[in-house]
Amino acid sequence: MLRHLAVIGVLLLIANTSAAADAQGIYKWTDAQGEVHYSQFPPPGVKTEKLNAPPPPAHSPGVLNTGGAQEQLDKFEQQNKEKLQGAKDAKQWVEIQKIRRSNCETAHKNLTSLQRGGNVRYMGPNGEILRLTDEERKKRIDEANKQIEENCSP
Repeated sequence: MLRHLAVIGVLLLIANTSAAADAQGIYKWTDAQGEVHYSQFPPPGVKTEKLNAPPPPAHSPGVLNTGGAQEQLDKFEQQNKEKLQGAKDAKQWVEIQKIRRSNCETAHKNLTSLQRGGNVRYMGPNGEILRLTDEERKKRIDEANKQIEENCSP
């Protein structure tokens, strides 16, 4: 138990000493042999240079370094919006492709039916059965070919 208290006391003493060093600064001087020394306290009668404490690390909570943070945040948000828009566009593209495939199949079925020959019948808007003339059939074949060209190409 006493050992723990002694360790805690030593740690507190070291913490107070380093805090005092930060408050007073660090001194640098060169002795008669040309050796450079650093100390918390300047030696008496020797020319010393007081060094400024280095700035705290950028990730320290007490330091506000917002130089480029807002720009980075804006850039990130813009990239996120672009990704979301890209995903939305991709979904729309998939839906459009499904519709095109369906239109392509319908156009091929219509063309096959129209080219079979004979009397082609279809149901009119009022439910009556109508027969196509040769001219109407040719016009519908052209329309089916146009639909195939528009919807069946990759």
